[in-house]
Amino acid sequence: MATDTSVPSLEAGAELERTLDRLEARMEALQFSLRARRASPRFELWRHDLRETRETWFRLVDPDGQDLTPEGS
Repeated sequence: MATDTSVPSLEAGAELERTLDRLEARMEALQFSLRARRASPRFELWRHDLRETRETWFRLVDPDGQDLTPEGS
């Protein structure tokens, strides 16, 4: 009797897509905050958070690849 292994794969794929969507939305919000509030005392925290969020996004999209985004962009 064969087992259907595509169902968990579809669920895992859907969860990955949701995670990537959330990370993209977070990156957009952080980029907006950085542009809109450069004088904020939280600026460096947002920049650090954006960098970590980007790294996570790239790791999930291409686990064997590299983040080719230059620092500070």
